[in-house]
Amino acid sequence: MPDITYLPILAEYFDVSVDQLIGIVPLNEEEYIACKTGSKEFWKGKLEYLLRTRKSMWNDDYMEFLVTKVWKIDKPVKVLDCGCGYGFLGLLIMRYLAEGSTYTGIDMAKNLIEMGQKLFEANKLPGEFIHANVYDYSATDSYDVVICQAVLRHLDSPQSFLSKMIEFAKTGAWIICIDTNREFESNGLYIDGMDYFRLCEHAGMEKHWRAELEHQGRDYAVAIRNAHIMRKLGLKEVDVRMNDRVDFVTPQRKDYEQRKSDFVAYNDWNRRLTNEEKEKLVQYFLNHGMTRKEAADFCERNTEIAKFFQENSEVGYTFVHGLMICYGKK
Repeated sequence: MPDITYLPILAEYFDVSVDQLIGIVPLNEEEYIACKTGSKEFWKGKLEYLLRTRKSMWNDDYMEFLVTKVWKIDKPVKVLDCGCGYGFLGLLIMRYLAEGSTYTGIDMAKNLIEMGQKLFEANKLPGEFIHANVYDYSATDSYDVVICQAVLRHLDSPQSFLSKMIEFAKTGAWIICIDTNREFESNGLYIDGMDYFRLCEHAGMEKHWRAELEHQGRDYAVAIRNAHIMRKLGLKEVDVRMNDRVDFVTPQRKDYEQRKSDFVAYNDWNRRLTNEEKEKLVQYFLNHGMTRKEAADFCERNTEIAKFFQENSEVGYTFVHGLMICYGKK
């Protein structure tokens, strides 16, 4: 009958939860809990999240460079944005396309589509928004540019989604996929005043990513695999670029408070987890292959970051998304 204070240590040693150790939960392997980021229910509640995060992903001049110098699009084109959200990518790319170009966005979350329509109307841009699941949609038209951003790594079958994008494209059309490689992103944060190497710690997360890949097909490394998938699917002139955006945010910026607030909210560092919330998160990571120590350390690292932002009013930071841009022609 060990002292209660030893239970977490014993649980860590045997690589089980405390509940399993004392018999509340069976010792046999628990049923895998699938991640739901590819579902309509998940994304319909993410409008505020998307509004906060998308605006800090691009330098406008780099998109102009891609359109004019890399893809060399100099004539009117029809663009289809698959998994468009509120149409952020359309708002960005349309300003650099030739007059007469059109934009169509398709997404399964109705509230995101409705916001996109409002934003396009407010900016007096030609845009059509379709409320549908890309996998199930049958296009009545074909497109010169078929594009997606920050979609594939959330899906259980990214290759089938890419195949569907190719179906929508004309012969000779550009297929463009923009996504973040999770390993890059995990090493892309520096907060002035904190230990960079501590910020980079994500021991056990590889197990979490591998569990989702093996159990449900979700691939956190799809960004770095994408170009090879494109070649296997028959695309030509396949190549890869890196988005050049780096967030360097200090109190000297005029928009400092807003940028910092958005960044903190994006990472859910604007509050401290209760013990119950932390244990629930730990249990989820345990279910996805991490040890209790790895899960607890990861949660503690995020708690340290949240505390640092809360206790220091003028925090400077650098963050690299590491967006990879893969493209090829049908």
